[in-house]
Amino acid sequence: MEINKTVLKKVASSFSTGVTIITAKDNADMLVGMTASSFVSVSLDPPLVSFFVDNNAKLLDNIKTGDTIGISILSSDQQNISNHFAGYPDPEKVVEFDQSKGFPVVKSALAWYITKVTQLTPTGDHQMVLCAVEKLGRNEDLSPLLYYSGKYL
Repeated sequence: MEINKTVLKKVASSFSTGVTIITAKDNADMLVGMTASSFVSVSLDPPLVSFFVDNNAKLLDNIKTGDTIGISILSSDQQNISNHFAGYPDPEKVVEFDQSKGFPVVKSALAWYITKVTQLTPTGDHQMVLCAVEKLGRNEDLSPLLYYSGKYL
């Protein structure tokens, strides 16, 4: 089988993932964010996580080493929030954030991390963002929003 973008995307989408919202602050201290399914736990000691950002993504302009980043793992009833940060906002739905953790994370998310960016690494048409975990939490009563083959499960 020939490897091209279409085939690569189709094969890669056969791996189901959770859905996260990555939040950062811009130069005016305003919250910016994006939906990402390319999130991974990297290390337990030290606690590190990573995600990937397209080189053309607006969020990348607001991420540099040392910045604080919020990562919210969405629950099964938060598809509208995923769509909002993927560029398909619903004007009738307001995304609420919980700032009590020290940095804005999506309210009622399944789980969350507050991190510091330790490294940005060019990886083809994306940047890998490596982050040190500073705080984290999980809501045991919720189930995850999953993404598989271009659809939510």
